[in-house]
Amino acid sequence: MQLHPNIVLWFSRHDPLPAQLDYLERKLKDYKLIQHKEPLNTAEEAIKLASQFNASYIVPVLPLSFIAYLVDEAKKYDITVLRAEMILVHNCTKDPCPDFDPYTDVIITSRSLRDGSMVRRHFRFDRFTVLKGIKIETEEW
Repeated sequence: MQLHPNIVLWFSRHDPLPAQLDYLERKLKDYKLIQHKEPLNTAEEAIKLASQFNASYIVPVLPLSFIAYLVDEAKKYDITVLRAEMILVHNCTKDPCPDFDPYTDVIITSRSLRDGSMVRRHFRFDRFTVLKGIKIETEEW
């Protein structure tokens, strides 16, 4: 059995893009990707899974408030949390989008907060960055 010094735990119900996998390979050389598609209840649960798999890296595609707790917990165990930086290309007006590249791109369909209409947002993977911390500031409204 070959040991993998760089184990990446991917928390998302969506598969990584080919460009994301290639980026990880360029940075880590030999690595093993483990995907976890089931919902998580707490950041502690995510860290427990990372410990079980001996993961050095976590890529969370989760709500920001969850990721904020996850980053804090991961620091305690010397686990690096990576963020996939996605650039908004445009809102698509054509289906299929003529600019779509399956190697780097994803199209997210959601409702506009302005009028409730459906919007197709075209994003392109740029790079991974290390999440060092997330600060959520609030005020009374």
